[in-house]
Amino acid sequence: MKKLILFALSAALLLSGCASSEKTGNFQLYLTDQPVDADEIWATISKIEVQKTGEAFLTIWEGTKEYDLLTLMNTQELVLDTTLEEGMYTQIRLTVTEGRIVIGGQSNEMTVPSSMVQIPLVFNVMEDSSVEVVLDFEADQSVDVIHTGQNAEYLLKPVIRVENISY
Repeated sequence: MKKLILFALSAALLLSGCASSEKTGNFQLYLTDQPVDADEIWATISKIEVQKTGEAFLTIWEGTKEYDLLTLMNTQELVLDTTLEEGMYTQIRLTVTEGRIVIGGQSNEMTVPSSMVQIPLVFNVMEDSSVEVVLDFEADQSVDVIHTGQNAEYLLKPVIRVENISY
């Protein structure tokens, strides 16, 4: 699966470089997380989109990548490193399709009521330069537990905030 994703990203980068002589800059997206009381919290991202000022959303990655949010505590994981057209961007949109939580060694599926996560932010891509965006997927605020008698249902309602933008 990793080889397929790397191939798709490489092909997209190669094709985007050949498509035109537009001015471009580098865009890197990272994820991090804060502590929560669970063994593991997994979220599956299937699409990443960005919106340039005055334009429609642009899909910059599609696939399936699962992240254990708790392994992101006090660290950052590179999610995407790609080239974007020069300009001002005002939003990132992630599609989170699945989730599961492990508590006391027991794995529980999580329902994702709304898979679209819109993250408003402003960043600029400048010619021949790089911008890094770090998003904090706040697992402790993203998991809801609904108790029904002796059972519990887990919901993944992603709460993601912009931690840092650097140039």
